[in-house]
Amino acid sequence: MSDLFNLQAADAAIAGVISPQAGELPSLLQTWSGPRPLRVCSGGTSSRCAVDGCWSLDLRPGFQDVTLSPDRTTVRVGAGRTMGSLMELLAAEDLTITAGLSGYPGMGYLLTGGMGPLSRRWGLAIDQLSEIRGVWGNGRSFALQPSDQPEWRALLGAAPFLAIVTDVTLACLPLSPLWVALRSGPPEQLGEWIAEAESWPDVQSLQWCWRGSEVHGLQVSLEPFEGGLPIAGQQWLPSLASVPVDGPRRHGEVVGLLGPAAAAGWGRLMPDLIRLMRRCPDGFCNLSAQQLGGATARVPVEASAFRHRDAVWKPWITAVWSAGDAAARERSLAWLEEVWALLQTVCPGVHLAQLHDHLPFHQRELELAFGPWLSELRLLKARLDPDGNLPQL
Repeated sequence: MSDLFNLQAADAAIAGVISPQAGELPSLLQTWSGPRPLRVCSGGTSSRCAVDGCWSLDLRPGFQDVTLSPDRTTVRVGAGRTMGSLMELLAAEDLTITAGLSGYPGMGYLLTGGMGPLSRRWGLAIDQLSEIRGVWGNGRSFALQPSDQPEWRALLGAAPFLAIVTDVTLACLPLSPLWVALRSGPPEQLGEWIAEAESWPDVQSLQWCWRGSEVHGLQVSLEPFEGGLPIAGQQWLPSLASVPVDGPRRHGEVVGLLGPAAAAGWGRLMPDLIRLMRRCPDGFCNLSAQQLGGATARVPVEASAFRHRDAVWKPWITAVWSAGDAAARERSLAWLEEVWALLQTVCPGVHLAQLHDHLPFHQRELELAFGPWLSELRLLKARLDPDGNLPQL
């Protein structure tokens, strides 16, 4: 699967690729006798959508349908669509969805939370869903709505462990102009940026990326602000993180955290954080964050498996190394865990947007992501995927 966005997945020595149609999935799962778990690819951004020795179910060829409702309030989208391609189609109708800074992710973005610059105003992507269709790990088909509990709640945050989702229906938003401003500065200014952003109204948000000796920030607003430049919509947002294109091929892993408003806490951590960032083992290792709060906090915790509704910041730590260099991989992952340990005082939760069932901290991630509801999710897993066709929970 050399066409994947994630280079680590693209380089995996997989057992093979299956590109099923929707009607083939129930039988495939009911009769599967090959290596488990199966790996599922929709957008191709996860490092675990293709894994050494495993079969990958590539949903991209067979699940591209997009259907706009007659009243233009919802759209049904197939699991093979990326968010970028969906937004491009909707823009022609003067519509959009709540999306992230990157258009590369697929269904995983929608089902593990779905955060972006407009989340403070419109909520998470999972808050926009009104129907989810797919096949449980045991091969049984389903079409769920919010009243179908506890399965609906489980899919909103824990879907990769339980089911192969084939399509979802989500709310459309009117395509409206945004105002943006880029900023750059030394890490010592980051605490001030965070404090400033925490005072903003819900129509504004801050995203930042810290790589090397400089932090780059992006302020996004649904309303004009001093210094802001207008753009036509989300799909024209500038990128903050650069992708390595020269030099050795690189692999990486990403851990996402979640925490409440804590500008003062970030300030106290800054000396140690600067020290860790200065000795990151690869020039492409970075620490980024998305501001949350607002509408994301106004949904009851029990509505989904995404339980960190008090989160105002989602930082994510990206560890990078040269492909094939085992020692560099070990150094980068050790650095990631050091940064994680330091940030845990201000961001104690985990956003499980990436699977790490091959790494020693996977169990800790599950506990910090799902908390007390993990035991109930495991009971659902035992009932809906008893043979472990999908990743272990």
